[in-house]
Amino acid sequence: MAGYLKPLLAVLMVFCASSGMAGEAQKDPLDSFMWERYHERFLGDAPVRFDQRVRIQAPAFAEDSGQVPIDVDASDFNGRFQRMLLWVELNPIPLVFDYRPLSDGLANLSINVRLEQSSAVRVAVLSDGVWHVGSTRIEGEGGGCTTPGIAKTEDNWSKDFGKIMARRFDHEPGSRVRVKLSHPMDSGLIPSTRPFYVEQVAFIRDGEPAATMAWQASVSENPELALTLKGKAGASYRFQARDNNGNEFDHAIP
Repeated sequence: MAGYLKPLLAVLMVFCASSGMAGEAQKDPLDSFMWERYHERFLGDAPVRFDQRVRIQAPAFAEDSGQVPIDVDASDFNGRFQRMLLWVELNPIPLVFDYRPLSDGLANLSINVRLEQSSAVRVAVLSDGVWHVGSTRIEGEGGGCTTPGIAKTEDNWSKDFGKIMARRFDHEPGSRVRVKLSHPMDSGLIPSTRPFYVEQVAFIRDGEPAATMAWQASVSENPELALTLKGKAGASYRFQARDNNGNEFDHAIP
C-alpha cells in the first residue's frame, strides 16, 4: 500500500498548490510580526493569498504623519469582489475602512490616513471566498494618531464643519468621484478629547446605495476620498455620511 500512497500524496500536493489551497502557507513578504494577529482578526478562516494584483501606492516616508496618501489599484478584481479592507498594522486603531462595492463600486480608490509610527500597510480584497492581500511599508516620524491636527489648533474650525466639496470626472470604465469633507475625525486618543469621527459613507444612485464604506478614526482629519464607480457620464450620484455623534451629511456630486 505504501508504494501507492507516495504518488497519490505528490498529486494532492500539486493540486493544492495550483488551486490556491496552499495559500495559507505563503510567507508574508514584509515578514511582519503583526501579520498573523491581523490575519486572524480581520480575515478569519478564509483562504489568503499575497497577490501582486492588489497594488498599493504610498510614500516611502510620510512627511506629514497626519495626512498620508494611499492609492489602491486592484482593478483586476473589478466586478468580482465583495469587500475591501485597509489597515495600518502599528496604528492604535489599525483598521482604516471596510469597503462594500455593492452595485457600482470598483477596486480603485485613494484616501488619506494617519500613521502613528513606521508600519506595514495592508489591503485585502475578498473575491469568491478568497482574500487577496497587497502589502507595503511606510516609514515616518509618527504621531499622526495622537497629535492634534488643524481642527484642534484653530479656534474657528467649527465654521467649516460639515462642508463638502465633491466632483465627478469621466474615467474608464465609469466615473471617478472625489469628495472632501470638513470633519476633525477625532480618535479620542488625544487627552481631553472624545472619539468624534465619520463612521459610515455611502454613494447613492437612484435613491439606493451604490457603494458603501465603514470608516474608523485612522482616516485623516478633513478626509479626502477618490473612488471609481461604474456609472458613466449620465450617472447621478449623491455622497452621504454619518458620524458617531449622529451628524448626517448629504451632497449631490456635480
